[in-house]
Amino acid sequence: MNIALAIMYIYPNADPMKDFVVQDNGPEPVIREGAEEKGRVRYEIKPPEIGEEPVEGIHYRYIVDYNLLVEGKDYDIIERGPYIAAWNLAAPQPTEAELEAAWEAYLEAEANKMPELSEVEQLRAENIALQDRLQDVEVIMAELLSI
Repeated sequence: MNIALAIMYIYPNADPMKDFVVQDNGPEPVIREGAEEKGRVRYEIKPPEIGEEPVEGIHYRYIVDYNLLVEGKDYDIIERGPYIAAWNLAAPQPTEAELEAAWEAYLEAEANKMPELSEVEQLRAENIALQDRLQDVEVIMAELLSI
């Protein structure tokens, strides 16, 4: 399912550059319960000034070093797939079921949609239609003359 196209089907006036963000991060590590402490490492960002208390997020932050953890035991690699990362519309965010229904409706609408013709193809189709009408007129004229 293409979530962005499903959202645009539900909300056709939505601007995909401003109103919502669909994201797919690919395979991501998910830490199992209790393993975060084992792989937690303090990462220094900048030293505090003299007399200043270090503040987490400004002077340091904690990160998880996956080299200290074992895949399958401490963490798993999970493919989450595409998801709505940001929603800025005033309308309510659609549920997974609504998105699925909109995607099916979108596919059905696209299947029933007439293919768009180029200008040359459109002129050829009009020319063929006019020739068919001319033949019909000629047949009617021949029938009228034979009466």
